[in-house]
Amino acid sequence: MFDQGGFSKVLVVPTPMGAGYHLHLVKFGRQSETVVLERQRGGWRVFKSIDAAANTAHGIGFRRIEIDLSSR
Repeated sequence: MFDQGGFSKVLVVPTPMGAGYHLHLVKFGRQSETVVLERQRGGWRVFKSIDAAANTAHGIGFRRIEIDLSSR
């Protein structure tokens, strides 16, 4: 979906229990629906650092990455 322009931006967000960070992919559209990046074996992917999450987002193809620490 990224190659087809399905996502407008990516957010690095702390996990609910503070054990790391998730990548939230924001879809284009009025609702700005988000999808959390998942592992191949199921479940949400948890990154230990903001840098690791940013590197993965960059590898996917995002050139602009937002960090949202409001839930901390």
